[in-house]
Amino acid sequence: MFTSRKFKPLLLWLLLVPWSLIGQETTTIFTQGQLLWYVKNYHPISIQGELLLSKGESTVRKAKGGFDPYIYGNMDQKYYDEKEYYSILNGGLKIPTWYGIELKTGYDQNTGEFLNPENNVPSNGLWYAGISVPLGQGLFLDKRRATLKQAQIFSEATQAEQKQLMNNLYFDAVKQYWKWVEAWNHYLIYKESEELAQERFEGVKKSFEFGDNPAIDTLEAFLQVQNRQMYLNQSILYYQNATLELSNYLWFSNNTPLEISDSLRPPALKDLQIQAVIPSAALQARVEQLGVSHPAMQLYDFKLSSMDIDRKLKAEGLKPKINLNYNAINEPVGLDLGNNYNIQNYKWGFEVGFPLFLREQRGDLQLTKIKIQETELGQQQKLLELQNKLRKYFNEQVNLDTQITLFISAVGNYELLLKGEKQKFNTGESSLFLINSREMNVIQARLKLTELITKYNISQIGFEWAAGSLFTNTL
Repeated sequence: MFTSRKFKPLLLWLLLVPWSLIGQETTTIFTQGQLLWYVKNYHPISIQGELLLSKGESTVRKAKGGFDPYIYGNMDQKYYDEKEYYSILNGGLKIPTWYGIELKTGYDQNTGEFLNPENNVPSNGLWYAGISVPLGQGLFLDKRRATLKQAQIFSEATQAEQKQLMNNLYFDAVKQYWKWVEAWNHYLIYKESEELAQERFEGVKKSFEFGDNPAIDTLEAFLQVQNRQMYLNQSILYYQNATLELSNYLWFSNNTPLEISDSLRPPALKDLQIQAVIPSAALQARVEQLGVSHPAMQLYDFKLSSMDIDRKLKAEGLKPKINLNYNAINEPVGLDLGNNYNIQNYKWGFEVGFPLFLREQRGDLQLTKIKIQETELGQQQKLLELQNKLRKYFNEQVNLDTQITLFISAVGNYELLLKGEKQKFNTGESSLFLINSREMNVIQARLKLTELITKYNISQIGFEWAAGSLFTNTL
């Protein structure tokens, strides 16, 4: 992959150059690594992947807000018939903790002729500090702690989701890149064949003018020119469309779409490098790692972890609700709030609650367990699909590697036959029909070899995609 800062402005300029005529000599080859650099840094889906990470961080921040200290205050006054019936003022601070215990402190200042006796406080008011402890439901897990744990899991899951998103995006982009390479090489083959047919037509026409060949040979040679011009035009259209399809993956800053001009071209067939197939032992190792390394499997693990927290929370609902509250109270004197503290002054209480049949709680817990089982079954099915997909791409590589070796040899043999046929034609022992037939065999073999090399490269990238490591291995 390229990272050169000098190359980026050059590539941007070349991408923005208007289309020139197909066939103009080009000097810059657009590589797969350069394509992926643009995809990673500027493609909208890549930016969406970065937003996923920010979304996970924001979710954790929101969940942590459940543990923020909470300041509160209330004032309630009543005046009637020129009398102060009551004035009730209270405020305080609550501090929730991770262990479900809530700390609190506050101050009450109440006055009035008709104040409810239970609200009577000393003239200086009354401050208190206390604690609330869940002894049953919520002792080990409550909604607040469960939400934070699930948010942390979600934040980690967004990283796996981003990898899966980019893994798919890279695969789609690379597949289109190799279709673009294939289209260009088909164009080169058809262009060369059209030039050869045109050259042969000119030679046959001159031979006819000198009386060496019959007129029918010039017609046959001209028909070959027309036939190959038709294929050439089709290859130009295919290449132009493949270029536009590849341009869908090229973006620049500020969401600016780019279009590939003819100033950039794919590598020619002779420049393509074929990497060797990985050993069978390495395949087995990759298959065994899928359960923990593939982003899709990681997402299943995160989902199950989140659901397990939900299960534990639902299990808490089967416990009785027992909350113990204790507040130490004191009348402040002067500026020192604790100068008049008496251990005998306190307020305490507890609350108990428990549904008799637990039908709602047991139903919720059972539904959660069923969802976990469904997810585990889906995870097993997904793992099998990924393992078979990985083996499929490996089998394709092995098969295509063999076919490429055969067709390289076949192309060479067809070229030898064509060379021999041309020598026979020059000595008058062959015909124009046989020359064209031999030449078409060479063209078809080259086209087939290009297709095989394209499929092989796609299958190699597909192998990394199926392993879930395409994005990771190209960072």
